[in-house]
Amino acid sequence: MSTTPKTFEEKRREVAAQNALQPRSITAESVGDVNSTARGSGARYNAGKAPIELIPLRVIAELSLTKGVGQQEEEALLALARFQEGGDASDLFDAIRAIGPAWEECAAVFDYGRKKYAEWNWAKGMSWNIPIACAARHLVFGLMAGETLDPESGHPHRGHFLCNIVMLLTFIRTYPEGDDRPSKWLRVPAEGEKNA
Repeated sequence: MSTTPKTFEEKRREVAAQNALQPRSITAESVGDVNSTARGSGARYNAGKAPIELIPLRVIAELSLTKGVGQQEEEALLALARFQEGGDASDLFDAIRAIGPAWEECAAVFDYGRKKYAEWNWAKGMSWNIPIACAARHLVFGLMAGETLDPESGHPHRGHFLCNIVMLLTFIRTYPEGDDRPSKWLRVPAEGEKNA
C-alpha cells in the first residue's frame, strides 16, 4: 500500500496539533477589560498572535539590513528596537518619519479599534510591551513580508503600525507606570558598569 508524501501544510498542521497538547502557549494572550474604566485596563485581543515582544527587535532589524528589505521598514524597525531598549519619544518619531506619516490610514485603524473594542479604550493605558509587539507584528509579519493590508481588519499595516506608535507616544505622557520594556536587559552596559 503506497501513501503519498505529506505536504508541508499537512506536516505543519500535524505539528501544530501535537503542540496544542502541550501545557505552554506560544501565542500572546488577550489583555485588559474593555468594560473597565480603570487606568491600565485598555483591552487588546492578541490571542493567537506571535509574542514578538520576546525577541530583541534589534536582532530582527539587523538581520533585515542584510536581506535588503525595504529601507523605510528597516529604519522604522531599528527605531522601534531603540525604543524597546529604553529609548525615548525621539525614537518613536523616527519610526513615524521612516514609515511615513499616513494619518488617514492611522485614523481609519483607530476607527476600526473603536468598533472592535470601545471608543478611547486604548487611552486607558496598558503594558507598553503590547503596542510595541503589535507595531512590530504589523511591520515584520506585514509590511516587511510584502503584505500591504492586514487580513483581519482590511486596513493597511502602515496604519496599524502608526496607531501603536501613537499609543506609545501618548503612554509616555499619560501612563508611565505601564513601562515594562526589557530595557535593563537589552541595553549595552556603559563603560565600567558592573554586571549585577
